[in-house]
Amino acid sequence: MFENEFKGKVVVISGGSRGIGFAAVKGFLANGAKVCFLSHYEETGAKALAALKEINPDYEVMTKAIDLCDFKAAQELYKEVVAKWGRIDVLINNAGTDCPTWLTKLKQSEWDAVCNLNQKAVFNMSKYAIDYLKKTKGCIINTASVAGVYGSPTGLPYPASKAAVIAMTKSMAYSFAPNGVRVNCIAPGVVETDMTAGMPDFAKKSVGDTIPMKRFGQPEDIANAMMFLASSAASYVTGACLQVDGGYRPSNLLN
Repeated sequence: MFENEFKGKVVVISGGSRGIGFAAVKGFLANGAKVCFLSHYEETGAKALAALKEINPDYEVMTKAIDLCDFKAAQELYKEVVAKWGRIDVLINNAGTDCPTWLTKLKQSEWDAVCNLNQKAVFNMSKYAIDYLKKTKGCIINTASVAGVYGSPTGLPYPASKAAVIAMTKSMAYSFAPNGVRVNCIAPGVVETDMTAGMPDFAKKSVGDTIPMKRFGQPEDIANAMMFLASSAASYVTGACLQVDGGYRPSNLLN
């Protein structure tokens, strides 16, 4: 689909050791990119790196475990990537977390943990990437969520932070379009990842009934959308929030 589209391009992906992020890492590498992917733990990054090298030992790929909210760590990361590969073309802010606690029982620490990773990390990683992306006329792709579009009955920090990601995306797109930097986000629906693997069957069926396409998304569905937004086919797309959700709507009650 994107054969040679990303040859010579350098992509940085947070949350890249599993799920959607790992599917994106595989997709960009398979289509010629050089990829630096970030993980929370060194061991998960190393495991993912080994799996990638089994697919193709010649992949140009590296992994780092950093605090995405640490501005010094972000600066040092980009310097290292540029020293290794000479440029940065795509930043994908994919790392995120959730907390299902009901509002009246929600702890301040739980709110902070979700909003720091889901919002502050996007701000921090984007801020220090911009100068490099201006040079390459590159792009940023943020992972939002349909919860940020429609809300959610529980886990307030998650939909709140993902709505913020959508607003940040539109604002950054407005700010940096004159510099040739595009900024878009993707709002995935329900995707088969570690986050949904533990759901009981009745819950999966209940959620599945709200999806007109009658299936959960696969990580590759989201990764393909990321590659589209990073490709030349989307050269006139900026400030968009692309819902990749099988038609999901919270009020859907289809037979």
